[in-house]
Amino acid sequence: MRVSFKTFGCRLNQAESALYQGLFQSNGIDVVPFGEECEICVIHSCSVTGRAESECLRIARRLKHSAPQMLVVLSGCAVESAAESRLQKLGVDLIVDRAHKNDLVQIALSRLAKPYIEPDGKCVPSFSTHRALLKIQDGCDFYCTYCIIPYNRGAPVSRNFQGCLDEARAFIDAGFREIVVTGCNIGCYRDQGRTLPDLLEALAALPGLGRLRCGSIEPGTVELRIAELIAAHPTLTPFLHLPLQHCDDRILNRMHRRYTVAEMRDILEKILDLVPRIALGSDIITGFPSEDDQAFSNTLDFIQEYPFSNLHVFPYSERSGTAAADFPERIPHNVRRERARELIRIGSRKRREYAAGWIGNRVETVVEKFDRQGGACGWSAEYLACRVADVPPAQREQMTGRELQFVPEKLDGDTLLGSFNTQLQ
Repeated sequence: MRVSFKTFGCRLNQAESALYQGLFQSNGIDVVPFGEECEICVIHSCSVTGRAESECLRIARRLKHSAPQMLVVLSGCAVESAAESRLQKLGVDLIVDRAHKNDLVQIALSRLAKPYIEPDGKCVPSFSTHRALLKIQDGCDFYCTYCIIPYNRGAPVSRNFQGCLDEARAFIDAGFREIVVTGCNIGCYRDQGRTLPDLLEALAALPGLGRLRCGSIEPGTVELRIAELIAAHPTLTPFLHLPLQHCDDRILNRMHRRYTVAEMRDILEKILDLVPRIALGSDIITGFPSEDDQAFSNTLDFIQEYPFSNLHVFPYSERSGTAAADFPERIPHNVRRERARELIRIGSRKRREYAAGWIGNRVETVVEKFDRQGGACGWSAEYLACRVADVPPAQREQMTGRELQFVPEKLDGDTLLGSFNTQLQ
């Protein structure tokens, strides 16, 4: 029997799908790529925007129509946000809501009259890359006015501290050299008085771990403490993704964000003092209701002031069920898109500039794959794309999923290019 997955959205969704895949495999079910013939297909959906939700539902409906004999399972955030009548019209076989998502595999097998076997020991999720995603918490109660996620995923719930460590050890034992800590709002992690920095410090000390990467951190939570840990622990990658969303105080207030521009400027200055070459990422929304030229200009100025190397820019999209969807002073869609394009151009330039600063310096990448020309491809600790040429064929298999050091010689766009050098190994 075979199962396939179509996973939409964030790393948290990817981590959940990976766990489902591991559970299916432990029950003797083969995981095949989406689109291949199979008996079960899971659509793990996203609803961060109305468009994303509609796309997930469209694919689920089309899949069931084209393969009526297939057990089609719909899970994820769209199950919580879409109208019940809309879900019923899809014709899918199973709709697994938030309350039952931990039992998805058992429910699906039961529907096919197949026994479910609880894994003997820790089930290792099945990942499509050589980076393991460690889910440490779920849910959010920040209720930003543009965001549907708190309504879909509920209040913050943190995993057991020891359970997180045990799963990380299982990842390491399975051969993963890099672990990415993820969740809905990981800055809110709490377990018996221990917080995210406590967990990261314990994870970073695990024997056999090559890299520990921290997922997106909400500004105004624990980002300064994380920067202190990055400065102290070589295992922690020098990368912080802080989803600022905007850089104008009036808009931040309307978004119900929990910080001011001055506070973020102070935090960024302290972070850069602690880790001068840190890679900074951020999310920015353009065209939020009442965003005038001055508010947008303030955002442009702030982004250009700091060394952001990984900028995700989105034109604002009204999301039914959120407070901002009813805000007046809407910005025309063409203005939202043009402002987004301008910020994307700036973000691309800043990423190339940041990458260029590593030419001639030693860089370490975890090799994800070898391309057709035999180049080792992966990501640096700073989350820069890397390609290393001239790796001896005899060493390629053993290097996949492992760290490889090299000295970049030039850029291809924002990808660091270099050659294999045995003296660096």
